[in-house]
Amino acid sequence: MSVLDTTDALDVAGYAAAVRRSLADLGPEQVEDLSDDLEADLAEALDDERHVAHGRGLLEQFGPPEDYAAELRAAAGLAPATAHARRGQLLSDPVDDTRRFGRWALRRLRALAWWPPVEAFLIALRPVWWLLRGWVVYQLVAILAGASGWLPRNLAAFLVLVGAVILSVQYGRGAWFQQRRLAWLPVTANVVAVVAVLPLLAGAHDRLVASESVYADYTAGRLGGGGTQTIIQDKAVDGVVVDGVQVSNLFVYDADGSPLTDVQVYDDRGRPVRTTFDDGLGQYWFPEATEPWSFVSRVDSDGRARWNVYPLQGAPASEFTYDDDGLQVLPAESSATTPPWPFAKAPALDDAPEAAVGAEGAPSSSPTSTP
Repeated sequence: MSVLDTTDALDVAGYAAAVRRSLADLGPEQVEDLSDDLEADLAEALDDERHVAHGRGLLEQFGPPEDYAAELRAAAGLAPATAHARRGQLLSDPVDDTRRFGRWALRRLRALAWWPPVEAFLIALRPVWWLLRGWVVYQLVAILAGASGWLPRNLAAFLVLVGAVILSVQYGRGAWFQQRRLAWLPVTANVVAVVAVLPLLAGAHDRLVASESVYADYTAGRLGGGGTQTIIQDKAVDGVVVDGVQVSNLFVYDADGSPLTDVQVYDDRGRPVRTTFDDGLGQYWFPEATEPWSFVSRVDSDGRARWNVYPLQGAPASEFTYDDDGLQVLPAESSATTPPWPFAKAPALDDAPEAAVGAEGAPSSSPTSTP
C-alpha cells in the first residue's frame, strides 16, 4: 500500500472515528472487534481508488459512516442500533442495499488468502468491462430497434454505440453519475449488463458461426466459391442448371464471338429466364474474385424490376449497405458493373457448312446439257 498524504490520513481517521461513534452503543470489545484494521482497510481502498477512479473519496465509495457501521453490525449478525426508523427511511433504498451488499461481500473475500491476486487481476480488467458494458447497452438498444449484428451498420447505430461506450467508461472512471439522484442509473445498467452479457455473446457467437459456415460452404464449392455457383439438385428447380450445377449468371456472345450486354432472355413460353431468385440478397463467387458479389436488377420502361437481363450486373458484397428496412442496397456512390466475363471472345460461328448445304441441295436455275 502506498503512503497517503496528510489530507487522506485525516479523512481516514475522521471516517473511522465516525464509524466507531455509530457503534458506541456496543461494548468496547465488540467495537474493537468490528473495527479492527479499519484504518488500514480504508487507506488501502482510498489509495487504490486514486489510481483507478480518479480519487473518489470515502463517502463516495462507502457512503456515510453510519451506513458503514450498519454493515459491520449486519456482517457480525448484530441488531441495528435503533429499532425505529425515520419516516423518510421506512423503505430501504435498493441502490444503497446493492452497494452495501457488494462492500460486505468484498470484505469477506478480502479475508481469504487466494482473493488478493484475483482482485488485482480483475482490477486490471476494469477497462475491458467498461467497454463490454457499453457494447451490451448498445446491443439491447439495437434489439429494441429491430437490428442485430456485432457492430453497427449505419451512422445512427454507430453513434449509439459510441455514446454507450463513453457513458460506461466515464462512469467507470468516476467522472459521471456521482450524484445521488442518479445513482440508480449506473447500478441498474451494471445489473442488466451482467445478466445480459452471456446471452448476447452467445447469440453473437451463433451468428458468427453461421456466417463462417456459409463462407466454408462457399469455399468448399457447396454454395459457390472456387469460381462458380455449385448447388447440386436431384430434380428440376427454379433457375438455370448446367451439368447438375445451378448457375448464377449468363454471358451471351454473338455469331462473331463478341460479348453482348443487356440481353433479355425468355423461354419457349415467353417466361423470363432467371438464374437467381433472391432479389439481390444472395452472394456469389466468380473466378479469381477476392470476395462474393451481389446482383441488382435492371428496370424496364414501365419501372418494373427485370432479373432476366444478362449478364446480371452487381458489385462486391462489401460495397452494399442496408436501408432502414434492413434490405441490402447499393449506395448512390457505387455503381453496378458487369462481373468478369468467362473469356473476352467466344469462338466465331462458321458459315461454310450452311453455304455448302445450299449449294448442294438448292435446285439450279440454269439449263443443263444432256449428252
